[in-house]
Amino acid sequence: MVKSAVLSLFLLLFYGCAEWDLGLDAKNDKAPPPPPVQVTAYPFSDIPIPSGFSRDDSKSFIYESGSGAVKVAKIIFSGWENLDQVITFYQNEMLNNGWTPGPSIRDKIYILNYDKEGWTATVTLSSNYGKTIIGIQAGPK
Repeated sequence: MVKSAVLSLFLLLFYGCAEWDLGLDAKNDKAPPPPPVQVTAYPFSDIPIPSGFSRDDSKSFIYESGSGAVKVAKIIFSGWENLDQVITFYQNEMLNNGWTPGPSIRDKIYILNYDKEGWTATVTLSSNYGKTIIGIQAGPK
């Protein structure tokens, strides 16, 4: 009789505890994270920024009219990506976004010029103690 009472108590506690939400499955209930959003040089959504770079708002200036017909920007980004890889990124991605390359200058500061249907963009790239600095100036032609 004592054995059956202990067994009943054990089963009651065992099955009762099985219903408790202890949060053990919380990791499995999370939705997968959304895919990373490609950063752009807002308001120029067709000028990409390599992942891992952050905008320096203290050195950036953006003007956009209410209608969006006029927009001018000087935006500075910095990150730890290799300068040569960032140069290659812009040489490929600006073309992929419909920009036509213009004359470029390669020295301590790399200057890449692009045009697109009434717009012009200049991308300056430099390295400072291993950190890559991206300067983007864009506006109407």
